[in-house]
Amino acid sequence: MNNILLIQFRSDETLLHERECFKRYFQKKELRLNFINALEDDFCFFSPEKIFRNYQAVILGGSSEFYFSGNKKEKEKIFQKMLKKIFPLIKRILEDDFPTLGICFGHQILGHFLKEEVINDPNQAETGSFSVFLTKNGEKSFLFSKLPRSFTAQFGHRDSLKKLPKGAKLLAKSKRCKVAAFSYKKNIYGVQFHPELMLKDVEFRLNLYPEYKKRKKIPLFPSPLSSKVLENFLNIVYVN
Repeated sequence: MNNILLIQFRSDETLLHERECFKRYFQKKELRLNFINALEDDFCFFSPEKIFRNYQAVILGGSSEFYFSGNKKEKEKIFQKMLKKIFPLIKRILEDDFPTLGICFGHQILGHFLKEEVINDPNQAETGSFSVFLTKNGEKSFLFSKLPRSFTAQFGHRDSLKKLPKGAKLLAKSKRCKVAAFSYKKNIYGVQFHPELMLKDVEFRLNLYPEYKKRKKIPLFPSPLSSKVLENFLNIVYVN
């Protein structure tokens, strides 16, 4: 049985919710999903070879608490400590082309360690349901296999990659976000949207944050096709 490692970057109510969202897709596969919280768990990120030996793929999850563009004083200390902690693993992932999917915050982590700037650009920020548009590379990518050129996905991000990381291929964009998905080498992918979330999941998370209710109307629509991205990534694991 293949083992997948989901690295989480959460400490609030969304920690367990994120796990439940991913478990939906693993119930139908002969895959074992293990969870590690990079903020709390005593896990040796300084020995990537142990991870590569025990797991066939890594998923880097999202975060509702941290921003590359800056955090409040105490949060910033935790954030910088966490980045230092995971650096050896991410470095080896990028060097060895280890099968990895970065989602939202995880997408930004990959971009950051590929030396691309992650910025707070209000023109790119998205909360709610938005269309994803595949590039020509995206249409050819196995990650978007059997998906149309455009489909609806759930987004929730303030920060964005300033531009495509050097050496990466642009796979998708939205009307607001310049880099909605990219690939690096053969087996590494980043998506700014959440393929693991359905509409009801986004509504649940919005209710956790009263500040969102003060904003103008948030677009909310079903996204029945976006989970295909997660399924395609898991099939990549089978191939490898």
